[in-house]
Amino acid sequence: MPRLPADTVRRPLLRRELDKICDVGLVCAPAGYGKTLLLAEWAEAARPERDTAWVHLDSDDNDPRLFWSAVLAALARCPAIPATSVVRTGPGGRGWDLSAAGRPEFGADVAVALAELDRPVCLVLDDLQQLHSPEALHDVAMLLRNRPRTVPVALGSRTDPPIGLQRLRPEGRLRELRTDRLRLDRDEAEVLLHSAGVRLRPDQLERLYRQTEGWPVGLRFAATALGPATDVEGFLSRFSGAERAVADYLVGEVLDGLPHAAVDLLRRTSICDEIPTALAVELSGREDAGHVLGDLESRSALVRRHGRRPGTYRLQPLVRSLLLAELHQRSAHGPVALHVAAARWWLEGDHPLTALKHAAQAEDATLLVEVIARAAIPLLVRGQHKQLRHALRSAGGVVAADPWLSLAEALAADQSGDRPAAVTAARRARRRWPTDPPAVLTALGTIADQLYGLTSVGQGAGPGDEDPCPSGVLLGPEAEALLQVAHCAARLRDRRVDDDVRGVRRVLDDVVASARDAGWDHLLLQSHTTAAAAAAADHDVRAMREHATHAHALATARGWTTSPAALRAVVVLAHAALLAADPDQALGLVREALPRAETAEPRLRFALLAVCGAAATDLGDHRGGLSTLQQARVVLGDHEAGLADLALAATAEFDAAVRLGHHTAARAGLSWLAGRCGSTGEILLLRARSDVIGGRTEQARLTLQRLVDGATPTALPSTIVEAQLLCCELAVRAGDRFAAGRALRDAVGMAEAHDVVRPFVHVGPVVRPLLAQQYGSLEVAHTLPGRALVLAAGDSDGLDAVLSNREQDVLELLPSLLSLEEIAADLRVSVNTVKTHVRSIYAKLGVGSRRDAVVVGYEHGLMHRTLSPTLPTPTAGASTNPLALRRAGSALRELAPLAR
Repeated sequence: MPRLPADTVRRPLLRRELDKICDVGLVCAPAGYGKTLLLAEWAEAARPERDTAWVHLDSDDNDPRLFWSAVLAALARCPAIPATSVVRTGPGGRGWDLSAAGRPEFGADVAVALAELDRPVCLVLDDLQQLHSPEALHDVAMLLRNRPRTVPVALGSRTDPPIGLQRLRPEGRLRELRTDRLRLDRDEAEVLLHSAGVRLRPDQLERLYRQTEGWPVGLRFAATALGPATDVEGFLSRFSGAERAVADYLVGEVLDGLPHAAVDLLRRTSICDEIPTALAVELSGREDAGHVLGDLESRSALVRRHGRRPGTYRLQPLVRSLLLAELHQRSAHGPVALHVAAARWWLEGDHPLTALKHAAQAEDATLLVEVIARAAIPLLVRGQHKQLRHALRSAGGVVAADPWLSLAEALAADQSGDRPAAVTAARRARRRWPTDPPAVLTALGTIADQLYGLTSVGQGAGPGDEDPCPSGVLLGPEAEALLQVAHCAARLRDRRVDDDVRGVRRVLDDVVASARDAGWDHLLLQSHTTAAAAAAADHDVRAMREHATHAHALATARGWTTSPAALRAVVVLAHAALLAADPDQALGLVREALPRAETAEPRLRFALLAVCGAAATDLGDHRGGLSTLQQARVVLGDHEAGLADLALAATAEFDAAVRLGHHTAARAGLSWLAGRCGSTGEILLLRARSDVIGGRTEQARLTLQRLVDGATPTALPSTIVEAQLLCCELAVRAGDRFAAGRALRDAVGMAEAHDVVRPFVHVGPVVRPLLAQQYGSLEVAHTLPGRALVLAAGDSDGLDAVLSNREQDVLELLPSLLSLEEIAADLRVSVNTVKTHVRSIYAKLGVGSRRDAVVVGYEHGLMHRTLSPTLPTPTAGASTNPLALRRAGSALRELAPLAR
């Protein structure tokens, strides 16, 4: 039995597996996986309860006489076997006649002798792969079949021995440990390196572990080479199977035992990270390549199954690097031809990124251009724009001379957030644009123009034109889907305010579903973002929020936060937060995105600044908001922008200017919007507000009537709600309570339909009492109007100081429809105490009923803590306890800074 080295990595879990051996155990793995050390560690740990007879087999043991001589000698060295045992003396005490070894009766006599032992003895046959003669293998099989249960046998072998072990598996008599269990895990690898005095950072350890895949001897080679003064990074970058010591071991202990044809197959497929069977056939010219790989996978650890696709393999990294080095040494042109074949195979199989890698390694400019031309769109829709840009850089000057490649470079740069590079590449494509471009090139120009806004190309079809590739034959499904999104984006960007966008939404919904099913992640991001903009144009705030949330989550998860589509999703999501009266969330989103938009196109930076300024204004920072909104207009300059972005910026700027008393600035903002958008509902709303400020109430009423009648379409879903609230205010001032109530009901109905709460935030003291009277009752306290009351909380006029803390708690529970007994149970006081508090509240507020107390509480801002502003309308089964909701809202507010 070999002695264990001092730096042996102990493996107690595997020892416990071996302890479960009742009949036969097999430790099977290629060279260097520590089979012998594991068996020796197990045998050493079993002393003194059990003796182990250790037989180290070699090629001489193919002679049955030498085999049995080694087995009997090993048994005779066991202290558990007494001197008088037949195992030592042989039958009749005359010793063993080894000339009879190989005959059936000889093995039977050994089995009888072992059955007479008083104590169990384990027999280890190590390096069983050395036996290949039929006689020796037959004797091993006979020994396993006839030996008594008191003599378990452990086998160590590099390959599966042909001795009929498969018959033991169904009976549960065979315990197996194979390569996957013998690999060192990361912790064990670190222990091995530490024992050699090597300390690596976690990232360095991870790199070394990936290079060796836990192969113990590979880690030992690395540990030996890594001295205290070694440049670790340099060593890891060059460590491979081609290292002299590693190569000698691999050739002598691993590859020499394989058939020449199998090694040649592995060498030719070593250019691949993964090896599908069909590709192995292509590269090797062998129809049986799949059978050879499968056989190697079952017999050794040189080849492993890879991924979920059946029939796909990968080589052990160190073995692969050795074979790849040999391939380059044998012929400088051999690897090139193999890479060319692999590139074409992967391209035909719809794996553009892998095809691109092989084309780049082939160093064939013509092939690289061919692959890029076919793979560009598939790579873009998958979000592999960084790899595409790298390949384009590898192509060198060929890209500048080809408009297709220049356009592909422009689109990849734009997806990466590198707008200046995208514009430069697009202009280069424009200079090389052919007089009669092919349909595919025209389609790519359309995508660049309409979806990416690279107008310097100028050859795409306009938003109202027909599909530039009507045959559909020249475009793949990825390009067709991208072209659909491009057309939709152009229609939204160039639309008039009264355009119907329902058709655009239907197209985008189909593209979203297709992109999700096909795994086109970046196209999914673009289609979600465009669908969010379409929903916003259709005043569908719920769908707007949903699509933008999906897009933002996808961009964050994939690291695409600098992509224009991701930044546009932030704009839409922040706008949705504004409409939900959550300016804190809106401001957080845009402030995080603005540094990533430094090189973005002007209209995108304008949109971000517009939302930022509107959110700051909603939070009460009117001066800062006005400054940001004015800066947004400077950034936009003469560039185009979306209707919703323009309307949001102008209305927010008008509001901030009015609140600061800067009426000249307010008029300037109104004129700017009219000059950019023409006739929109937002312009009418701002003119009506200007008339109210100027005392021209009748003119304001007439202007508002045109707006609320639907004669003028709007860009923002909140505009009509704001107009109805302004109508309500004018009616209250005129003493027309009926008209005021009707206008308020219309405003609430429109807000509920579009899930818009923001207009109620700035409702004035004229409308607030009416809002409290109509929607402060017990039945609607937790609907959207109820939330609107909370958000529109005004000055409490000091009444909250009149109420005690406990009275305040009771008042906030009165809208809940809970009985006084239930309120008492919730507050953990007696019902009489609650009744006392209720009588005190009535007296202090000057009311005589629970309903009147709730209404007065809303009118004077005493209910402002009842609901968190961002809480949704409770669904069926949700808690409607106002105190519980208030406490939850308080807890959320405390946690919010930590979450941010």
